[in-house]
Amino acid sequence: MAMRPLLLALLTQLGQVLFAQHSGIGIKGGPLMSDTKSGALTTNWIPGASIGAYFALRAGPRMELQPELLLTSLGAGYNLPDGERSTVRTLYGQVPVSFKVYLGSVVNLQAGALMGRLLLAQQVGPEGSNDVTASYQHWDYGAILGVGADLMSGVDFGLRYYSGLRPVLIDDQAYFPRNRSMALSLGYRLGRLRAPKFNRKRT
Repeated sequence: MAMRPLLLALLTQLGQVLFAQHSGIGIKGGPLMSDTKSGALTTNWIPGASIGAYFALRAGPRMELQPELLLTSLGAGYNLPDGERSTVRTLYGQVPVSFKVYLGSVVNLQAGALMGRLLLAQQVGPEGSNDVTASYQHWDYGAILGVGADLMSGVDFGLRYYSGLRPVLIDDQAYFPRNRSMALSLGYRLGRLRAPKFNRKRT
């Protein structure tokens, strides 16, 4: 019987350690800067934004697996031979999945993969706006790296870099541009899982 209080205390401490970071469902969004990386073409960064939902799944004492569902505006600016400028803006439905390792109870490092489905591509130049969706690959994928701060209040901050691994243009034999972006995000966990409570039964 003497071991019972000690066992309950150990289980309580273990539960608090395992749930040091709250897991749950949240919403997030924020601004970003994007362009297309190409060895044969110089592009300019342009502003965009991302918004969506995420699910943080505890994967260990200091680890989380975080899949997300986002609507993201990317694109790039292009300098034309005559000195004019053209801008291409793309809209993607994205599914990033990142693995997060906590350095403490708040700050974390993130790495993972992202897959995106192109919804729209619009080119704006001196002669007006044109739909160029048919010129772009339907699917995009790449790697993500980032750093974050997840507060115990449920508020999450993140800074993430995305580097696309697939050229975005169809039938392109010269430029092979790939999406890349740097995004700042603010999230809030609407539903959270907390450490279990162990109540001692009366005898």
